[in-house]
Amino acid sequence: MMEFFRVAFLVAGAIPLIAYPFAALASLMGLGSKPGVKAPLFNRVMNRVFLWGTLMYPVLFGVSYGWSEKGTEYGFLAALLPLFYLLLLWVSYHFVDAPPGLKTDKAGPGEN
Repeated sequence: MMEFFRVAFLVAGAIPLIAYPFAALASLMGLGSKPGVKAPLFNRVMNRVFLWGTLMYPVLFGVSYGWSEKGTEYGFLAALLPLFYLLLLWVSYHFVDAPPGLKTDKAGPGEN
């Protein structure tokens, strides 16, 4: 039964890899761009954590897959590692943008 859950968690962790080429391209563009808004330090750090985290996901998945295949008693926990990592990325994603009401130097559409 534990083998079924181990494989199920690995499959659930592999599903985001389908969209990885698009996410990697977007992350690389985000890392290469200059921010247009002076956001607080916390938001800038979360932005970098999210962008680097999405780039590193296949490495983490490969390592956890290798650990889970070894057949040790911790193989089940190694299969859960990508899902916990995705949860951390989801949390960092919520803090990527600047807080609402932040004053910017740039005028928006229709503003002079």
